[in-house]
Amino acid sequence: MAVSQIAYDETSAESIAAYAKQLEGKTLRTVCEIDNLADSHVRKGAFGNAVEELFFHYDINSKSAPDFEEAGTELKTTPIKKRKGGGYSAKERLVISMINYMKVVDETWETSSLQKKLHKILLIAYLYDKELNPVDYLIKLVELWGIPPEDVPTFKKDWDIVVSKIRAGHAHELSGSDTLYLEAATKASSAKDRRKQPFSSELAKPRAWAIKPSYMTATLNHMLDAQRIERHRGEDNLDLLNLVKKRFEPYIGLTELELADVCGYDFRGKRKPKNLCALITRSILGVQEGSKIAEFEKAGIKPKTLRLKCDGVPKESLSFPAFDYCILADTSFAESDFYEQLHQKYLFVIFRERKSERGMYRLAEVLFWQMPDRDLLEARRCYEEMQRRVRSGHADRSVKSTENRCCHVRPHGRNKQDVLPTPHGSFETKKCFWINARYIGEEIDRVKRELFASTSQALEERIERRNVSGHIIRVAELFAGVGGFRLGLEGYENKEHPEFAMPSAGPFVTVWANQWEPPGSPVKQFAARCYEARFGYGSVVNEDVHLVLDEYEAGKIDIPDVDMVVGGFPCQDYSVAKPLSQSNGIEGKKGVLWWDIYRFLQLKNRPRFVLLENVDRLLKSPVGQRGRDFAIILSCFASLGYAVEWRVINGADYGFPQKRRRVYIFAERTDEVWNLEERLSDGVMADAFPAEVVGGVNRLTLLSDPYENSERFGAGAKKSPFMRAGVMQSGVVATAEISPRYDGDMKVLGDLLVSDQEVPDDFYVEDEKLDKWRYFKGGKSEPRTNKKTGYTYTYSEGAMAFPDPVDAPARTILTSEGGGSASRSKHIVQAGDGRYRRLVPDELDQLQGFPKGWTDTGMSDVRRAFCMGNALIVGIPHRIGEAIAKRL
Repeated sequence: MAVSQIAYDETSAESIAAYAKQLEGKTLRTVCEIDNLADSHVRKGAFGNAVEELFFHYDINSKSAPDFEEAGTELKTTPIKKRKGGGYSAKERLVISMINYMKVVDETWETSSLQKKLHKILLIAYLYDKELNPVDYLIKLVELWGIPPEDVPTFKKDWDIVVSKIRAGHAHELSGSDTLYLEAATKASSAKDRRKQPFSSELAKPRAWAIKPSYMTATLNHMLDAQRIERHRGEDNLDLLNLVKKRFEPYIGLTELELADVCGYDFRGKRKPKNLCALITRSILGVQEGSKIAEFEKAGIKPKTLRLKCDGVPKESLSFPAFDYCILADTSFAESDFYEQLHQKYLFVIFRERKSERGMYRLAEVLFWQMPDRDLLEARRCYEEMQRRVRSGHADRSVKSTENRCCHVRPHGRNKQDVLPTPHGSFETKKCFWINARYIGEEIDRVKRELFASTSQALEERIERRNVSGHIIRVAELFAGVGGFRLGLEGYENKEHPEFAMPSAGPFVTVWANQWEPPGSPVKQFAARCYEARFGYGSVVNEDVHLVLDEYEAGKIDIPDVDMVVGGFPCQDYSVAKPLSQSNGIEGKKGVLWWDIYRFLQLKNRPRFVLLENVDRLLKSPVGQRGRDFAIILSCFASLGYAVEWRVINGADYGFPQKRRRVYIFAERTDEVWNLEERLSDGVMADAFPAEVVGGVNRLTLLSDPYENSERFGAGAKKSPFMRAGVMQSGVVATAEISPRYDGDMKVLGDLLVSDQEVPDDFYVEDEKLDKWRYFKGGKSEPRTNKKTGYTYTYSEGAMAFPDPVDAPARTILTSEGGGSASRSKHIVQAGDGRYRRLVPDELDQLQGFPKGWTDTGMSDVRRAFCMGNALIVGIPHRIGEAIAKRL
């Protein structure tokens, strides 16, 4: 049948696809009745051009708009080849359109011409045969196709990575290894062809947007034997890497054996299977054993365990299958299995050895890696050198790791008798190519440096934006948790997470942060990993702050200069071991975090501002010396030249949806002499949280040295002199009781409850367990016996509301809020259908003023609750920050 005129509706994708279906199972020669194409093997794209001109009858063009513009449909032809084991694979990447370096930097993913083209593609796949003229290629598939919704986040992420490099002036460094599904593929008429880029004088290779062959192979085979990673509520916009990281998060800190146990694989006393990493990965990602992981098939990803020693070098090199000496001798690098293997993308499941646990490797992180294009030349040298040796009769001489930066060759047989023939008739032990362990370690470091560079660049951009007013406050966040102080002061702006957007309180930029959960095991560092997930790789130092300051003092690391120090620290024993006058100054108890704050202030030349949070009992502890601990803190501030304001703030008094009473301490290094009584009413705290002074203002003078306060302050006193508000300068204190003054909006627990549809079943309390909940919540007066002493006493406590009222602020969230067991301290509310349930983590996030889902980084619900129990109400430092900013 000869096709001589347009027989389809150019405005209808369905009409175009129906017309194109007549190609399926045929060749262009039979459908269009045409002869051979001239220079078909020299001119790439001859088949595609013939389809456009001879079948669809439209002129070939390079417009950014889709080929069938009125129908919003792009036409793409792609060659496929038969696999040895059955099925088909894409012969090459699917090129979509050229990248215009000068224009793409002004686009967003949503407005990009690429996104429009990927929305709807008429895909024509033909069976490639180099012996045939293109008009005789058998057309196997004609299908109207577009990237499925679950893959859009990863395509968007890939697009962002490429465009970010161009915007940074690094178009000349683009590589297919940067991305997963989409790539910036080299597309030039000659190897010397170069293009201008907008933010660098360096010329770059011409590149085109292309879908990777692995993705097209998976698509063409319709993923019949693959299973997608199940996405939970709120995960639709996660790209593949962050989805995988989230799934692995709960298992960070486990050994490989512990991880295998968790996943249901017990290999004690047995030989560990070679595919254990793949088995564990499938289990963690929720994919059935024996099934392929659909997303990994599309991206050509292979899971691989890496064990990194303390020095960061993998314990083992990365091996490939043994090569055939005769095939090696006759095959060019570009056509070799090794070349194809080097284009493999890996999911590195990384276990790290710690200095404190030599020989023990614990899960530390996961990352995707592929050999960068720039290193393929070095790998090629290894291949061609081994090829030369085999050809010259020296197959016994392997290329050593000392001879090549990236790769080497060594035996890979079962034993010495496991051999293969060489081209010269001799037999040689099986060998394979290996990627050098040290090179892999260097590559992991490079990936991390690039991630850190991205975080650093974002920080510099924030500093530049905040510096417009001429003022900027650089902040160090100690005991950072999941970033409450940072959110409150700096706000949040991240184009990848618009749902977390929060306003800043002023020109605040956090330039350094520390978070460490004792005793320091990786399992316990989930808050630091959440912080890093939200603010970028390297945004927090996850190490004991005491050791960090030791290293800084020794000159081993750097901590940037800051204008402000913030942090929430626990109420501990602040007693002082020796006076200020002794040679090394004040010395407090080891492990008491206040002394790390004090030391930080000293080492960083007394930053101008300090803002701290603590439980309100700090003002009256300890029992034997009422007010001693707070007197020590105030006298330490005085010794460093700070004036101080403090205030006990209950969030519910100022419109926040939680009754949470905490003391906030604001310190400023200033030469201004304060009127202490007036400062109670017109200071920073009074601006942020207005209140009326109740009764008189009490004055007192601290003892001159923190040590003296530790020894003598409050001795024998039944009541602390420090009241809910106060100021201090030069050791003189004015303090008073206050009554909050607020007439704004009042939020309640019910304002932040999620819909019943968003509540998992396991958060609902079973009917048979309600009596236990009622018992814990109810009033009691009952005899109890001390198990150790046998002493019997009467235990009494008042009744609590059951369920918690949703028309009032919530009670204080504690670290024990998580978990399904009945508890007096946990909240319980009644759902719309009358059932009772616990609060879900998204509600806890919002009750503390964090965006919904802030701690949803993959950690367990119990850990999310723990983080919120340790957190502060984000809106409180925000209001204090606004008051500070007004006075700049």
